[in-house]
Amino acid sequence: MQTKQYSLILMKKQEADTVKKQCKMCGKVTLFTDTTIRRHNANGKNIYQFAIYKCPKNHSWNKKLDIYKSFTNHVDPMTLVPSEFMPIEGGEKISLSVSANDSYEINITGVEGNFRLDRTLADHIEGWSRTEIAQKIKSGHILLNNCLTKPSQKLSVHDKILITVNK
Repeated sequence: MQTKQYSLILMKKQEADTVKKQCKMCGKVTLFTDTTIRRHNANGKNIYQFAIYKCPKNHSWNKKLDIYKSFTNHVDPMTLVPSEFMPIEGGEKISLSVSANDSYEINITGVEGNFRLDRTLADHIEGWSRTEIAQKIKSGHILLNNCLTKPSQKLSVHDKILITVNK
């Protein structure tokens, strides 16, 4: 049995949206546009992610997007994922061979946004539907961090997805 290893970076597509709200500097309700620039602030044990919005007069407003837990030990992420993993590029699909008893390991090396396990695999595995993937997760043919999980499980950095393919 052979294990093929892949690495995957999950990035949410950023689209500029607008929000109508009170601009404290202009003194009136105006339209704020997302600049698609993200800002991160660290505060103790948490890291906050903000989206920067601008009004027509270039005044800014920061919208809180997410809160992450910070790590106490600073680790270079490149040391955690071996370089021999084949990276899966955006929009690329991998094809899993069903002719042999192979296993596949997908390491999540970066996450920006919320991604479900079943949806992510359906987007990156050729020929497998989301329903088939959900059945394989429930039957234990797809494991997350070597544990049984549910199809709707959210993925995070350093997660390891193990897929076993049987004849």
